Amino acid sequence: MRAEVGDRLVVESPNADTHRRTGVVTEVRGAQGAPPYQVHWQDSEQGHEVLVYPGPDAHIEHPPGPGADGEGADAMQTMKRWNVDVVVAEESEGDAARTWAEVGLIADDGTALRGHGMARKHPSDMDVPEIGEELAVSRALSDLSRQLRQVAAEDINDNTGSPWRPT
Repeated sequence: MRAEVGDRLVVESPNADTHRRTGVVTEVRGAQGAPPYQVHWQDSEQGHEVLVYPGPDAHIEHPPGPGADGEGADAMQTMKRWNVDVVVAEESEGDAARTWAEVGLIADDGTALRGHGMARKHPSDMDVPEIGEELAVSRALSDLSRQLRQVAAEDINDNTGSPWRPT
């Protein structure tokens, strides 16, 4: 990992209930851009700076330089956050069980998609509900992914006039 003053240090969230942290590198203390870094966290109300030894969940984002996109210093970066809602339900009948999952995505433009997945526990299988949940959610996410690719294909066709066939 190499950084320069002005780069952004981004630390991804280790779990779903917290957000990632972003800070600006104000000083590089390692040789040739290596850690540690003095970082001003953007979510800090007091604007305090801390010395950071980044872990594997961190990465550096370099600001675009002049001419990087033809716009010079007026380049703008946008960021969007899409949240996926996951609902899991299990129904049991004797030694058999079914786990259902539904995942939902609502984009900023109002596009709403729902993916569905299901997993079955055979009566002779061990009773480990997490496995059914993992399989059902992964299948629901796969269904959502397929739908999102189809929306992208339609948008490409609408905007370019030539069809795109997702692989």
